[in-house]
Amino acid sequence: MKIRLSSLLTSALIMSAAVLGLSPAARADRPWQDAHVQARIVGEHELSLPLAPSLNSLPDGSPFALGMTGKIYRLDPVDSRLTLLMDELPAITALTATSQGLWAVTQAPTPALLNIAPDTGVILNHIGFSNALAVGSHISALQVTDSKAFLVDDGVPAFVIIDLRSGHAERLLEGAPSLSSHAPLIRHGQPVTTAQGQPKTGGNVRFLLLDHGKNWLFYQTPTGPLYRIGTDILTDSSLGPAERIEAMTNWRRTPSLGGMTISRDDTIYMIDIEHGDLLAFGADRLPWRLLHDEKLYDAQAVTLLKGRSGVPGRLAVLTGSAMPENGMNPAPITNHQHLLEITLP
Repeated sequence: MKIRLSSLLTSALIMSAAVLGLSPAARADRPWQDAHVQARIVGEHELSLPLAPSLNSLPDGSPFALGMTGKIYRLDPVDSRLTLLMDELPAITALTATSQGLWAVTQAPTPALLNIAPDTGVILNHIGFSNALAVGSHISALQVTDSKAFLVDDGVPAFVIIDLRSGHAERLLEGAPSLSSHAPLIRHGQPVTTAQGQPKTGGNVRFLLLDHGKNWLFYQTPTGPLYRIGTDILTDSSLGPAERIEAMTNWRRTPSLGGMTISRDDTIYMIDIEHGDLLAFGADRLPWRLLHDEKLYDAQAVTLLKGRSGVPGRLAVLTGSAMPENGMNPAPITNHQHLLEITLP
């Protein structure tokens, strides 16, 4: 597979621009404050089979999950029942959901972007993009607009941009510091270590969110910080690497996270596995702590659930002590996974 933007070509630009990602606002982050009205855990269900650390919901809040083997499941938030979408689908490594249906990335050796009908599992569109990957690439997350797909590669950190109309795929910003983890992963106040006692980082860029105006991408590694970049910055062919790197803005320092999602009003909800907290960070950039609970130390993924008339917003949180280091890579399941239902204030 061919690397579209070599790290050798851009290394000097990256090193010179690395310090520019820290915005003045991020240098003076406000501390997290307890919200006046707290969120509540209102339900907990044990899951019937092991899931990858991935939860996604359609705009109506209907949730979907990924099995450890790459199968897509409908998730019933009432009793956490899992229903296989279609057994014939290829194994999936990353998934998101939009008004166009489900969007998924198939596993190597022939990675492709698929648009999948959420009710039937029928493949509506198929775009190969092997030419935009490198040896060791692994797509960890994606977001899709009406015309573009934005993917992040945590195996060889970079963005991959796919034009949905032409099928053209381009690899950008390989080696940019904000796409790689530079700190140990902290869970329950303690560094997560290997069997040899070496600290783990939880992997490179794992989380990718798109605001509802489709103007901004928010991304980060499991250990933070949270960065923001304009979608137009990544699609404007007149811009070079240095200009794009300058636009990668440090948006907020975060603790180690076990999941994040974004609401219709662009509030970002984060599960803090370092302190066992549910955090909220909105467009006003006010940092709120909505809930503390021991169960959140083991969070692996989070998504918004379908709203009901007169009922506050809800989140589904996947918990379990075993979390794969690199998306779909197998990991031993030492404890059963659970799904928490949280009512937001």
